[in-house]
Amino acid sequence: MKLLVSGGTGLLGQGFLRLLRESGEHEARCLIRPTSRTERLKGFELCYGDAGDASSMEKALRGVDAFVHIAGIGYAPQVLEAMRRAGVERLVAVSSTSAHSRFEFRSAPRLTNEALLRESNARWTVVRPSMIYGSELDHNMHKLLRFLDRSPVFPLFGNGENLWQPVYYEDLARGMYAALTQQGTEGQIYDLPGKRSLRYVDLVRAAASALDKKVRIVKIPAEPVRKGLLGAERLKIPLPVKSEQVLRLREDKAYPYEKAREELGYAPRSFEEGIAEEAGRLREIGMVR
Repeated sequence: MKLLVSGGTGLLGQGFLRLLRESGEHEARCLIRPTSRTERLKGFELCYGDAGDASSMEKALRGVDAFVHIAGIGYAPQVLEAMRRAGVERLVAVSSTSAHSRFEFRSAPRLTNEALLRESNARWTVVRPSMIYGSELDHNMHKLLRFLDRSPVFPLFGNGENLWQPVYYEDLARGMYAALTQQGTEGQIYDLPGKRSLRYVDLVRAAASALDKKVRIVKIPAEPVRKGLLGAERLKIPLPVKSEQVLRLREDKAYPYEKAREELGYAPRSFEEGIAEEAGRLREIGMVR
């Protein structure tokens, strides 16, 4: 099977392309922006374009059998239009477990774009990862590890009792590969979180333990912080934390995955195992001590 892969330079894309190399069963063409760094894509055909531009994707889709769209479910309208023009029917698209959020600003965009797939003629499968981590390319955990490496004190907004279930990128890539290659996955949505949920306060402690460090956690009331951040955002003052991130600390982000286990053979590792591997990776490249 020949695939077009978007998002190949990111963490999940790198994990998925590594599986393709190891399997040797499929060819891949990578859709990348002209400004993207390509050293991580050696051995793959490159096609320049943008997931927000149906015309460039149409060109990239010519001659392929399936589209593995990692770059985001938000591009669903353009993806479907490009596939229709190119005559490609098979699609595996990455959405997010944020589709389950009780906060509409998080769930509505995912659900709206997933609905477009259901209404289309595409032979689609959707995978919904939780927070993805595993290397310096992730957007969250490598920052947490670097902070804990420098500071013996960690400020925690709220009580830290809310549940998290991050997914290690290699486990997620295997689940996505199974969703592409196994029979009976078309028209299905699969939640792909980590092995089990844990309280945020325990997540921070596990990350510190992976660095062989002790951390003193200082709990800070979340609502005053959220209001302060909201005010700064209205004034367009750039800050490293967004008010909506603090708001979502009140919400459990834990997800069952029996369907993926039964139908995809999905078997992710625990956070403690994964964060230890990431800490080792960051040590190798000098990002933590």
